[in-house]
Amino acid sequence: MGKPSGGCGTCRGRRVKCDETRPVCRRCRKARRTCSGYRDPHSVWFRDESDAVARRVKGSATLDTGSSSAESPILTLARRNTSSEYYPGQHTLRFPLAIVNFALDHTFQATCFFLDAYTWFNASKIVETSFKHGAGPAESLGQKAMMASIASVGLANLASMQRSSSMRLSARHEYTTALQLTNAALCDPNLVTADTTLTAIVCLSLFEIIACHKNESLDSWIEHSQGVATVLELRGRDQLRREGGFWMFQALRNEVVLGCLQKKTRLPSVLVDMPDQVAADLPPYPFPPDGDRLVKILAKFTGLQADVREGILLDSSEIVKMAMSIDLELGHFASHVSAGFTYKVETQPGSVTSCEHDEGNFCHYQGTYHIYQSIWSCNIWNNYRYTRILVNSMILTHLRSMASSGHQVLDYGLFKDHCIRIRDLMRQLATDICCSIPFKFGVAGFDKKDVYDSLHTHAGTGFTLLLPLAMAALVGGVSSPMHNWAMRCFHVIGRGMGIGTASTLVAVLGNEPGGLHWIDAMESGHIVCSRAVLQ
Repeated sequence: MGKPSGGCGTCRGRRVKCDETRPVCRRCRKARRTCSGYRDPHSVWFRDESDAVARRVKGSATLDTGSSSAESPILTLARRNTSSEYYPGQHTLRFPLAIVNFALDHTFQATCFFLDAYTWFNASKIVETSFKHGAGPAESLGQKAMMASIASVGLANLASMQRSSSMRLSARHEYTTALQLTNAALCDPNLVTADTTLTAIVCLSLFEIIACHKNESLDSWIEHSQGVATVLELRGRDQLRREGGFWMFQALRNEVVLGCLQKKTRLPSVLVDMPDQVAADLPPYPFPPDGDRLVKILAKFTGLQADVREGILLDSSEIVKMAMSIDLELGHFASHVSAGFTYKVETQPGSVTSCEHDEGNFCHYQGTYHIYQSIWSCNIWNNYRYTRILVNSMILTHLRSMASSGHQVLDYGLFKDHCIRIRDLMRQLATDICCSIPFKFGVAGFDKKDVYDSLHTHAGTGFTLLLPLAMAALVGGVSSPMHNWAMRCFHVIGRGMGIGTASTLVAVLGNEPGGLHWIDAMESGHIVCSRAVLQ
């Protein structure tokens, strides 16, 4: 707002410049007009505009035309409708909001930020439904737990992005409140399976990832993912018959799968079989079947990991055989996806450098980037790549074990060729993860665009990149272009998106040598994998 005019009332009314001569201005005296004098300057600054602001906001808010005239106005907060940000089940957010000072209410800012950025598990639809239908005393508890947990995540994000200590304290306060309310909701048999309670649990796990800068933050998230799995089981088949519950189940089940892969525990079979058990009763949601197909394969691998960890499977040759069978299934999945799950591989014209000397440019990785049909499909593809790298790492580990023990049926030439093929596959999968980053950052296809310009609208995608990027860094190994790219991406996710665990991963993986260099040496003839070398 500009500086208020200090002119007399007559000149201001005629909208002409006043010379501000006191007690009567010269312009009025020369024109023989009555000079009405000057106003108190303090009255310009201290006026109660509350009613006027309320009228303007109410008048500009989008009303829900399907509501009765007796309902309160609905303020609409809508994401930009761009194809790159579309995900299955995306909804415009509409729910009653108090007229507040947006510039000062950090909790409100944080809530809006979260609902705008974290679209991947459709929390906005849950919030909308919760407010639209109202809440009794019991439901109000779940609603309060959900909103406190959402605010805690948004505040933690904004605190890191803006380097704000006051927001950080507010985030911790909201987190403590959310913990108390969520625990109370979990003790209520009517709320333990509610959408609001599940949303609160998910947000509490996200808070660990965002606000914590310790190695244990990923472990905390994994523990929370086990809690999400338990609640998904308790919710049963009915959750799939509601559109909001269906989308939530699909998104959160993928996070549970990643937690099981990290902890090497079995994915509960009910989460694998539930969609098939109610498939005949489900409405025709526009949801590609590829996610369900992949989960069934990943469930097999989590079972294999658990069997190896628990000592149920000890024979390396048997482990290799089972892992190779799973790898074949993953390969078949990748070559037979539905039309809605395909993506384009684009090449950046001109230079094919990886932008290593342009710290803000993430428009391509070594001249290449991917364009996906949705954020959802990009997440599924990266889950596939991450898991297939794990599968082939297991194969390499046990092939090497067989070679070091002098396994009689293992021909050295076949062993060498097979290891080289696996190495090449793992590096290609890791490269594809890197090529998906420009799309997730919202800069794919631009000739040059500073990634920090789009972080507010893409901050929620940073969480889904942590494990795939960590795997790419491990495959590349320190000083490789892939490792350097992953480290730069972690800096963006940590500093620009405000996700603390990304900064921790930089420290953990910064000097990681990688696990494939022995195959490079074997291929070049610098080493021969005798028993002594492999041990």
